[in-house]
This record gives sequence, structure tokens and C-alpha cells, in this order.
Amino acid sequence: MKLIANQLIFNDSKKLWNFIKSYTGKSFQNIADSPVYDKNKNLITNKPNKIKIWANHFCELALDTTGNSQSSDKWENLIAIDCDYYPECDYSILWTVITQVLEDTPNNKAPGADGVPSEIWKLVMAEPYTTSNLAKLLNKIINIMYDTGDITQCIETSIMVPVPKKGDLKDPDVYRGISPIPTLAKLVAKIVATKLSKIDAKYQILVKEQAGFRNFEECAGQATTLYEIVRQRKIQNKETWLCYIDYSKAYDRVPHMALLHKLRSVGIGVKFLNMIKGMYEAPKIAVRVGNFISNPTE
Repeated sequence: MKLIANQLIFNDSKKLWNFIKSYTGKSFQNIADSPVYDKNKNLITNKPNKIKIWANHFCELALDTTGNSQSSDKWENLIAIDCDYYPECDYSILWTVITQVLEDTPNNKAPGADGVPSEIWKLVMAEPYTTSNLAKLLNKIINIMYDTGDITQCIETSIMVPVPKKGDLKDPDVYRGISPIPTLAKLVAKIVATKLSKIDAKYQILVKEQAGFRNFEECAGQATTLYEIVRQRKIQNKETWLCYIDYSKAYDRVPHMALLHKLRSVGIGVKFLNMIKGMYEAPKIAVRVGNFISNPTE
């Protein structure tokens, strides 16, 4: 237990999971490769049918049953757009930004469908200018995607891996999906997040009370603040009410067009918005169970 505690404290997830797997003999992949229930609670053991069940399960989670996710009709009326866009939205992606994002990208992470690890791209992060062929290629690809909003098809597919939570491990509903996306797509997403963060820091788009998805707003600090607020109110004999909302499959069901209209309504536009739109335009997922991968579906 002391070893596990130290690995958690020092955020050494690789050693932690290797240690756990050495005792259990199981990984997430071969747990999901066990027999699984279909929708009628029939136990399925046949490999192709299991793959089909898992693929259908995650595809249904991502399915836009309302038609609102990819349609702008609903959101045009709900989200007012009455502001100009920030000039930074039209600035090209600088090589220094790309190298900074590469430096912040961790090693030893699972690659996506293309099999290219982040370490390949990080070979050029020490170059102050685009001198090598790889650096020139990477810079050109990213800026073409930024200038045109056209995202290359090879990074559109994410491979979903079922990870058990708690409950009957034969039931797909007790699993959540983690998705190792292609490392180039991950790099583009980090560049977008960095640019958004800088625009927010300059123009104060987000309210100061928001803690999620912001730099220097760690969970421990937020927990300490909440604890102190409750403690002070208790000393003063005041009631404290908390509202906890847990959205079911929240990340799987974000309406894409609502997100884009919201960004536009706060001043994100032109090239920058087109690049973000391109990232959400035709995403595909495939499901990996054991050593088998399903066919990609939108």
C-alpha cells in the first residue's frame, strides 16, 4: 500500500498500473474481452458478436438522436451573436506555440489509430526555427488546417477502449470509454486549448467563479476553498446549500453546434472557429476489445 501511495503522490500512473496488473493479471482490454450481455441480457461469448455489442453500445452513446448536435437551426435562436470576434482569432499558429505545446505533451502515452507516438513529433521541439524536414512538415500541416478549417481524415478516428467502473462486468453500461486519439489530433487540440486560454486571459471571457478547464485552478485548491466557506458558515450558525449535478454520459452528448455557436457568441470567430468546427465536423469512433478493433463509424 505504501508503494501505491507513493506512486499516486508522485503521479506515476505508468508504474502504478503496471504494479496493479502484476498482481491481478488483468488489464482493461482483456476484462472487456470477457463474455458480455446483449440488450436482451443474453450472455455473448462469440468474439465477432462481442465486438459488435461494444461498437453498438458506444455508437449509441454518441448518436445524435435529436438532430441538434450537427444542426445550427436550434442554436441560432437560443444563443445570441451580437459581438465582433477577437483579432487573435485570425493570427497564424506560431512555431513557438507548437514547440511549447510539444514540451508540455507527456511521453509514454498510448497512440491513436495511426500508431504514431507523441515522441515522434517531440523530436523537433528543440528547434527554434523550422529547420528539419519534420519540423517544416508539422508546421505546414497545422497551419493548413488552421487556415482552411479542413482537418485531415487520418486523425478523425478515435479508438474507444472500454474501462470498467463498478458493478456487473458483463454489463456494458458499467463501463466508460477512454479514447486514445491520434497524437497529431491531440497536438491540434492542445494548440486550440492554449489559444483559447490566452484569449480568455486577455479579455476575461470566463467568470472568475469558474474553476473547471482553467489553469492554476487545481482541485485541491477548490476543495480547500469550499471547506473553508462551509466551516466559516457553520461557525456563524448559517445554513449552507450545495447543488451537485452529474450529467449522464456528459462528454458523449455535448451538442457540437451549440458549442460552436457559444464560442462565436463570446467573440471566437474566423480562422480559429473554422478550425474548431473542422475538428467536430466528421469524427469517427472504433472500439478496441482485446486485440480486435471494430470498423469506424460516425
